[in-house]
Amino acid sequence: MSNRLLKILAVVLPFGFMGLVIFFRVQFFSGERALEGNLYALVAVGLGATLFSIFIFTIFERREEETELRRLQLEALHEAAVALTTELDLETVLQKVVDLSRQLLSATYGALGVLEPDGEFIAQFITSGISNKARARIGDPPRGHGLLGVLSPGGEALIVNDIRQDPRSVGFPPNHPPMKSLLGVPIKSKGEIFGNLYVADKVDPYSPEEADLANFDEQDKLILEKFATQAAIAIENAQLYRQTRELAVLKERERFGMDLHDGIMQSVYATGLSLQEARLRLEEAPIETGSRLDQAIEDLGQVLHDIRNYILGLRPDRFVRQDLVTGLSELARELRANTLLDVAYDAPPVEEFDDLPSNQTAELLLITQEALTNVRKHAHARNLHLALARQGDAVQLIIEDDGSGFDQETAKGSAGNGLSNMRERAEAVNAEFSVESRQGSGTKISLQLPVKK
Repeated sequence: MSNRLLKILAVVLPFGFMGLVIFFRVQFFSGERALEGNLYALVAVGLGATLFSIFIFTIFERREEETELRRLQLEALHEAAVALTTELDLETVLQKVVDLSRQLLSATYGALGVLEPDGEFIAQFITSGISNKARARIGDPPRGHGLLGVLSPGGEALIVNDIRQDPRSVGFPPNHPPMKSLLGVPIKSKGEIFGNLYVADKVDPYSPEEADLANFDEQDKLILEKFATQAAIAIENAQLYRQTRELAVLKERERFGMDLHDGIMQSVYATGLSLQEARLRLEEAPIETGSRLDQAIEDLGQVLHDIRNYILGLRPDRFVRQDLVTGLSELARELRANTLLDVAYDAPPVEEFDDLPSNQTAELLLITQEALTNVRKHAHARNLHLALARQGDAVQLIIEDDGSGFDQETAKGSAGNGLSNMRERAEAVNAEFSVESRQGSGTKISLQLPVKK
């Protein structure tokens, strides 16, 4: 109800009611029944005033509730925008956009359809409010037919109160959860539509305990459009970050290729020529040939050392989009290849760690890399055990060797063992980090990482 209509009613209703009271007083109560008529009028006026007050105050209370709800939504919008700026990984940003939009509008379901470059069909469909198992039962993700494709051509917002009754709807696939209301807005990046943001089945904010559904309104559309603008900025930043990382990887590959060609390949070629000459002079100058062979062996050893250095120099970039199980497998394999250590690592199923965010994965791999480097340099160990396990909402990682160990009090002041770096990385992802070690009894490093939801 608009303020103008409320003002008109506040004037018309009292006068109209008083007119009805006077009319009935005159019509049904004669002069000899004046006292009775006056009592009737008094009761009627009192009852009417009470009902009118209840009506007006009910409207005011609802207005206050709506105002408070919008205030909370605006605060949530600001918090959501701030939360998006803390992420740079593109996949994490996209999932966060869906989750935050659903929370922002008190919606049961949320989805983000990332469009193909030509903007015709959906290339990637990210959901919130539905489990992975339920989503798998639905089958292939949508391509953008029916209501989901309405936004793409013109980039206009869409509000539907009853999906099944809308003539543009093509229905739901088997095993799809029932949905009634839908609100969708486009996400525009750099002047083009990047994708469409959808929320479905808004929970009534005035009776959330009953989980009653309410229709989306224009204010909801305005809030979601503002959030989509913030989301577009966060997506652009994440895309720029990814491009920067890819450019850095490309430059590193170019540097590696140049160094490989100008350094290692030249060394291998020169060693090959030296071996050919040694073969020709084997009979006439055996002593000199032996010296040449020794030098060739030494040169080839240096080549292998240089190759290892280049490989290790490229390692940090691969952790950007590496999963934890595979990353640990590669670190274990490299340790076996570069040392005489017996490395034991039973890789658990990759699916158990699908919900681990990329930043937590990268930090765990970097911590493990630092720990294995310490073992290789300082531990003088023969065996190393690497264990990874999922325990409810936490990930446990254990790195244990049978080396010489160290005194932890002495190590606190040492900058060369990397323990301080590992502790800082663990604290950055709220992981519990502990070290057990004594001189001559090996070292055990344990990490307990709570998984973000």
